[in-house]
Amino acid sequence: MTYESHLADLPEDAPWDEKPGESVIEQHDTDAIPEVDVTEEDIAASGEDETNWLIFGNNYQGHRHTTADVIAPENVGDLEVEYVLELGEPPNDFQGSPIVVGGDPPIIYQTIGPDMLYAIHGRTGDILWTHFYENADGASDETPPAERGPAVLGDTVYKSTLDLGVLAIDRYTGEEQWYYNGAAAYRGEVADDVRHEELQWERSRGTTSSHPPMIYDGMLMKGSFGGEFGVSGFYDAIDLEGNPQWRVNMTPEHEWVGDSWQHGGGTAWAASCIEPDSGTVVIPSANPGPWYGTVRPGWNPYTCGKVGVDIETGEYQWHHQDAPHDWWDYDSPSPPLVFEEEVDGETRKFATWPGKTGWVYTVDMETGQLHQRSEEFVQHYNMWSLPPFDDIENAQWIMPDLRGGTNPQTSSFDPQSRTLIVKGLNQPMRLSWFETEYEPGETYIGMDIEHAPVPATQEQEEEEEEETADDGEEAEEEKEETADNGEEAEEEKEETADEEADNGDGSEEEWREAWNGYVGVLAGIDPISGEVKWRNWYEETPPWGGSLTTPTGVTFAGDGDDLFTAFETETGQPLASWDLGTAASGAPVSWYDPGEGKQYVAAPAGGERENYTESGNRFVVFSLSE
Repeated sequence: MTYESHLADLPEDAPWDEKPGESVIEQHDTDAIPEVDVTEEDIAASGEDETNWLIFGNNYQGHRHTTADVIAPENVGDLEVEYVLELGEPPNDFQGSPIVVGGDPPIIYQTIGPDMLYAIHGRTGDILWTHFYENADGASDETPPAERGPAVLGDTVYKSTLDLGVLAIDRYTGEEQWYYNGAAAYRGEVADDVRHEELQWERSRGTTSSHPPMIYDGMLMKGSFGGEFGVSGFYDAIDLEGNPQWRVNMTPEHEWVGDSWQHGGGTAWAASCIEPDSGTVVIPSANPGPWYGTVRPGWNPYTCGKVGVDIETGEYQWHHQDAPHDWWDYDSPSPPLVFEEEVDGETRKFATWPGKTGWVYTVDMETGQLHQRSEEFVQHYNMWSLPPFDDIENAQWIMPDLRGGTNPQTSSFDPQSRTLIVKGLNQPMRLSWFETEYEPGETYIGMDIEHAPVPATQEQEEEEEEETADDGEEAEEEKEETADNGEEAEEEKEETADEEADNGDGSEEEWREAWNGYVGVLAGIDPISGEVKWRNWYEETPPWGGSLTTPTGVTFAGDGDDLFTAFETETGQPLASWDLGTAASGAPVSWYDPGEGKQYVAAPAGGERENYTESGNRFVVFSLSE
């Protein structure tokens, strides 16, 4: 099979610069923001400059590694909380990564969903300005959308918007410079009314998260979302004045059967990375639509993997699929990394990432050919079993769950020890499919889903029931109250008993025996050899959010139990922990402030993740003096 160009038409008469939503700006002590010219050279060197964190991964290669070395295994326990901010309302899902522009003082730029951007004094935590964009469609209260972070260049900070746009904002004042309307045209058709009608629906979590803009060589790149809504995914490049340059069609018509490409998904909603020498952007791609594959024969390129694209032209270079012709929602949103390594006496460049499939893939950066698939970092059980038609009760239980191995959790890479830090989810699920029809704005999945209950939670509930039963009179009163509930209570009991009986067959015993009972993992993996160096398992809540490594051998990572923990990078040994007060769904960053003689670590924390934890919007900043 050959893979031709997949560039989409960009109609000149589309309303590319018309903004459908409204912005609300508040300014406070904006004079505190120092004038610092951020160049593309500064962004390229961010990973080597301990005073900055200028791009999502702290370098184009996406390593999430700082060169600040005040914090070490010997003193990390002395880290103190510098300040705590409560950002955004209502409590949200805080999945972003901040940007830090060094200066006197350093300034932090932080997004949080839906479409909120803050400029923060890096030393005091004072809010200097806010820019809230009320997007055209609104966002669901039940499942608030994530925001994955802004980008900076020169005097401008850029952010993606939930209505598929990009905002360019004055970095010193919060005032708007321009808006790019990514919904002005779709599948080559110009929108009738500012935004294409098939891209208008209320935004919710997951597939509606905003891609942090990637800036390189005068281009700003961003993704799209809506894989569960039957869209055709795309990935855009615009110039730094907001003019469209190229659009990659992630479900190119000539490589799909019939019209299946039109609702084929393949969106790009998580962060990309760049290999600067070749000028290639590596794009994470989402699931095909619908989830059942009978209506979309073939491999469904470029879904569920990564796609290498030339930044200057947008031309296809290579792709790798974690799950060709996917049926299990094993898309590949994890942000990729690029690194250089000597193999068999030859210095080569590789792209690497953990998949929802529970392996780490390492591919040659020039060709996309697989170099290594790692040892499994989560459990595999009945993997690749096809879901039955309309029969969830007799479906095979399989692992990994559709929410992991690794979903959008951002990995980090320590080049000294060649250790990739990976988070994953470890839980069985079962699926069965049913036919569905595409309707604009409606989910286009066609799959029933059941996740296995968490053993630790079940045991806790059983213990609580036993304690309640031992409480004598109180227990009797509760029994009487229960009895008073009459037929309704009896019916609920019978339904529960029926459900337990239905699940109590041999296959359930088998998967319960096969599952180690842990729901998540933090792992250190060698991406060249594929060796899993170490794994730390989580019993009740899987770890979301990203991680961060230091040159002194410390890894920072949060979890769903509200803990932010420092680990020894080489061994995974915990060194110290702090309670954030809510689950850590964001990605931590670090910088050194020479004016204060301190190294800082910021931990964005927010919960409400799949009902595992309490909600919250906390931005916690730690520091340690040299």
